[in-house]
Formats: sequence, structure tokens, C-alpha cells
Amino acid sequence: MGLFWADHAMAAQESPSAQPRKIILLGARWCAPCIAELRDLPRLVAAAAPDRIALAWVDRPPALPPALAAQVDIIALPQAHALALRLGGQGFGLPMAAIMASSGQYCRPWPHSLSPERLPDLRQSCD
Repeated sequence: MGLFWADHAMAAQESPSAQPRKIILLGARWCAPCIAELRDLPRLVAAAAPDRIALAWVDRPPALPPALAAQVDIIALPQAHALALRLGGQGFGLPMAAIMASSGQYCRPWPHSLSPERLPDLRQSCD
């Protein structure tokens, strides 16, 4: 019991930015920059660690190779569309990215294509 309490207390002391977050890529199959992000997904997944990537496509979730599918979450179509409206408003543009903190709160959306090189900019906009 003491060990559980110590682990819980240590976890509570970690800064929120030290805990893994979810990086959400909003896209669609008709969006050329979204397709480019999808092609670059293996590098983006590696660069995002320890954060996890989730795809929220508003028309149809993309099919991923099995090895990559195990590393990426897919947000169901109704939730993806609702999230795009919530983050981007009516008439939202794609691609868009957002970070969901471990608390479940979203940072201001990133209205650009995301690449491993631009990932630090997205993270900085959320800190």
C-alpha cells in the first residue's frame, strides 16, 4: 500500500508537460496536405514520442499498415467531425493539428500541416 501511495504522489508531482499527450491530426482524403502528412506518419510518430498520434479524419479514417496502426489511434468519424467543429469552428480548414493534454483539455489548434520539423513549434504553442 505504501508503494502505491509513493508512486501516486510522484506522478502527481510531475509537471503536466512531462506527461505524455495526444497529438491529433485532423484531415480528409480529399486534402492533399493531409495525404502528405499521412505519408510522413512513420517519421511523425517517431518524433512525437512519448506523445501519441491520433488521426481524426472527417470523411473516412485512413487504412494504415499493421505495424503503424499499433502506434496510432484512429478517432471514429462522428467524434472526428465533432472535434473539427469544436477546434476549427464552422467552415474549419484542413489540415489542422491539436494537442490534447493528459487532463483532456485541448490547446489552441495548429492550422498548418504538421511535420517532424514543425512538431516543436506545435508543442511550444501549447506550453
